[in-house]
Amino acid sequence: MATVVQIRISNFELLLEHNTTPLLQEELRHAIKLHRKALESESISCFSEDLNTAHAKIEQHWKRVYADMLTTASLLWCMRIFDHFLRSKLLEDYANVPYIVSGPALTFAKLIAKQHHRDPREGIVDETYQSYVVFPLEEYKLDRDTIEDKLIAVAAREGHPGSDIQPLIDTRNWAKLAAVLMGDRDIITKLTERSACPSEISNLILAGISRVQNEHFASLTSPSTFTLAPTRDKSSLFPRLSFRSTAYDALASGFKWNSSRARIENSSDDRLILLEEADLSSSMINLKKVE
Repeated sequence: MATVVQIRISNFELLLEHNTTPLLQEELRHAIKLHRKALESESISCFSEDLNTAHAKIEQHWKRVYADMLTTASLLWCMRIFDHFLRSKLLEDYANVPYIVSGPALTFAKLIAKQHHRDPREGIVDETYQSYVVFPLEEYKLDRDTIEDKLIAVAAREGHPGSDIQPLIDTRNWAKLAAVLMGDRDIITKLTERSACPSEISNLILAGISRVQNEHFASLTSPSTFTLAPTRDKSSLFPRLSFRSTAYDALASGFKWNSSRARIENSSDDRLILLEEADLSSSMINLKKVE
């Protein structure tokens, strides 16, 4: 049994070197930790059920992510769309860079809005919504509720630019503002750690988040635990002119970002254009056969 456990650990470590999704990476690390704990114990057999469960879970998860070429390509494409949307939306909210949402991101926004308008008692989840929104965001380990809220707001504006932060300040919805600030900080931190956002852009966004937080909160521990800053004029959130130029400079420098992910990002541009007006349903686009 010890030999099997050792082989499994080696296999898991090799798979970790593969460009797996964040959720799959988390499961692999957990399985490695569990198998090593079993090896160090006096009786591996006591762990056999947990070890086999962990192995089976990873096997099923791997089959779901890498079911076939189109499933994997579609998943990676959706994750790339969410990358771009979140970077651009957070730049709009915290660096005052207008963002017109169009193409697949706007299609996703309308898809999410449609799903949320369904009667929950029907218990119906649209298959396209499940494949193009739920599955990618779960694999990416990003807060789906937070991101869906952003996209629902986009759908309501028909993709036109608009801040998600200023309305919360105007209505003095401090609990919601606290939740959004903490959620956005978590999102941009994860994107940066995963090389999905250049440091110049993430630093700009994080500086904006900190500026809003410091302006409106004396302390912020959680969405329900915070102290407001002394009352001041909160009608203006950003220094509109000088900071905008800084944001555009950072955006420009982002195209020089030395990362393999950044270098291949433009390779999907043709697909974005192709699918901009296309139905997302796989039944509408047969990529397995060229006729």
